Amino acid sequence: MRYADRLEPLLAAPGVLCALVVARDDGIVVDGNGHIGVDTDAVAALAASLYARAAAAADASDGGAPGFLHLEGEAGRLCIVPRGDLLLVTVAEPHANLGLLRLAMRRQADALAG
Repeated sequence: MRYADRLEPLLAAPGVLCALVVARDDGIVVDGNGHIGVDTDAVAALAASLYARAAAAADASDGGAPGFLHLEGEAGRLCIVPRGDLLLVTVAEPHANLGLLRLAMRRQADALAG
């Protein structure tokens, strides 16, 4: 499977600065690309750690595993969708359309798993 085929539509979305396929267990970038100035290795490692902690918190509260994780900051958004042992991760500008990004990420993540 070419992961680039799953990432290209996300990178083409308005406001998306980075799209990555990340190993869920260790936060290593499997494939991806980002605009100049985005530290993709740091994003991948921290996204995997954040997802692991969110999953542990959800498990402790009997909430099940998160299907979509969104972290919003003043300068942008981090979005994570899990599929198997991979995470699909995007970094987007604050004005990016979160609804459309979420749908696109879910669609591409389903293709990763399929």
